[in-house]
Amino acid sequence: MPVVYHLLRRLYDRQQPFEPDWHVIELVAEASKDPSFRKAKFSRYLDEYRRNGVYCRRGKRLTPGRKTYYEGIRRRKTEEYIRQNRRKLLFERRNGPGSDKLPGEIKNILKMKR
Repeated sequence: MPVVYHLLRRLYDRQQPFEPDWHVIELVAEASKDPSFRKAKFSRYLDEYRRNGVYCRRGKRLTPGRKTYYEGIRRRKTEEYIRQNRRKLLFERRNGPGSDKLPGEIKNILKMKR
């Protein structure tokens, strides 16, 4: 999911606040292999986003525990994506236009030997 977010941010880079159209999110979710997008909770949140857009009904404070939890999810999903797409990412890194623009985090994970 971090990669999907990164792609959406690049697509809507000039839009502030960042609020992509719900149709785009739905299309990306359908095309993705990430099981998080298949869950009922995601569907409920997408329906709510379609109705109300971006809003916060009841904000939560980002405690150190929550921060650690969400960073762990992000790290695991990023590493899993890179593991599954390692060859393609290495090819892009070597041959793709703008290959020097790969995020540093992906470069570091690609350096790790598995």
